[in-house]
Amino acid sequence: MNKVVFIVNEYAGRGRAKKIWVAWKAKITFPYSYYLTEYTGHATEIAKNCAENSTEDVFIIAIGGDGTIHEIISGVTEYEHVRIGVISAGSGNDFGRTFSIFQTVEQLQEYVNDFNPYEELDFGKLTAPQDSYGFVNNAGFGFDAKVVYSVNNSKWKKWLNALELGKLTYILYVIKELLTFNRFSFTLHTEEDTIKFDDVWFIVVCNQPFFGGGMKISPNSQPNDQLIEMTVVNKLTRWKLLFIFGTVFFGKHTKYKEVKQFQAKNFRITMHDQVYGHVDGEFSCMTYVDQSYSFSVQSKAWNLAKPKSKGS
Repeated sequence: MNKVVFIVNEYAGRGRAKKIWVAWKAKITFPYSYYLTEYTGHATEIAKNCAENSTEDVFIIAIGGDGTIHEIISGVTEYEHVRIGVISAGSGNDFGRTFSIFQTVEQLQEYVNDFNPYEELDFGKLTAPQDSYGFVNNAGFGFDAKVVYSVNNSKWKKWLNALELGKLTYILYVIKELLTFNRFSFTLHTEEDTIKFDDVWFIVVCNQPFFGGGMKISPNSQPNDQLIEMTVVNKLTRWKLLFIFGTVFFGKHTKYKEVKQFQAKNFRITMHDQVYGHVDGEFSCMTYVDQSYSFSVQSKAWNLAKPKSKGS
């Protein structure tokens, strides 16, 4: 490779990314440069600058969680000469459940030395009335987005993370929203039909099967098929929702009549209530009443470096 760049979010995984970076860089023998992220969106800026400032092949290696990976890929989707390698170091790591990642220094050394293959993958896009948001894994509206927003803005999160009890924050807000969440309505517009959904818990559109730290919400999603899948959960009691959540980790929730799934190259919906939204596990926007939103897929939008071997 002509250029190797590490982008590291040292705070990912409650400091796990920093520990990995320290251990790996002590063993790396090839030339490289590196950047440490300092704020939300910084990884996107760094990745885009690296792509713009080189006409030669660039190999960017992400060390962080799904949020860091999302930011880096978002910054390079227009650049065919960039490859992305990933070392997962977050808490949820949904990316690593589907996509190829580097698990050892030996794998990475081998890739850099031998210039191994890469895979061209899809990138999703949520278009809202006033902005647009890219996604690698998934995007949606409703219950899960409200939980994500509440957790990320919780005064308890930092304190519980310090005690290595960060997941307790998520559990607490799942229970809270299970008891208080106001369900909503939306209309799905397809080429064949217009379908109104009431009493909706959430909508999620996926580019790969997993979300929420290992829940297999969309079992048939593939990140290289030029399609996206929508899952809608509606018309079920609060306690049945809790039960169904338990089956999502195994992809068994699709057998319930309250879970509907659709597959297409794009979706257009009209939201009839004000609802929280998310992309790749981060807050995106609040919806406007009776406004239109769309989901689409950009095929072969970015290049994923694939380890050749299992390493040692």
